[in-house]
Amino acid sequence: MAVSRGTDRRRVRASHALAVVAAVAVVAAVRGSVMATLIGVAGAGTVLAGLVRRSEPSVVFGGAALFAATVLAATGPASAESVLLGGFGAVVAADLGTFGLGLDHDADAAVATTRVELLHAVGSVVVAISTAGVGYALFEAAPRGGSLGVVALLLGGVVLAWLLRE
Repeated sequence: MAVSRGTDRRRVRASHALAVVAAVAVVAAVRGSVMATLIGVAGAGTVLAGLVRRSEPSVVFGGAALFAATVLAATGPASAESVLLGGFGAVVAADLGTFGLGLDHDADAAVATTRVELLHAVGSVVVAISTAGVGYALFEAAPRGGSLGVVALLLGGVVLAWLLRE
């Protein structure tokens, strides 16, 4: 005997689609390293699965895996621009995904939320670009051959995550 769970009235939100786009951008940014690409694909899949299952911890874990893929790519052949795109894309993917899931909990499926979601996405991207600019300036100012520049970029990712959570 089959058990019917009813229809899931929650709809796919613009934030969900934008989170997946950001996750795919991270995978594209880390593609120079095989291991980073594998971790990135797993992270993007986890973000997607978390959005489908409506699981915020899965989306956050997927974002962390995407960030880890970026860190791994940074130790290899990745350029500073790829590291910036990957790091901030990972944070934006997790932010937009969790924002969309939060709307699922707070708003009925019939409520139009596209404008709010797009405004949040624009705000997240503006904060990411601003933080990326500062991180890139620090990276360029750091002496070549040391790890100070990479540490500055990663610290920028942590600051971005903190700013987006506030």
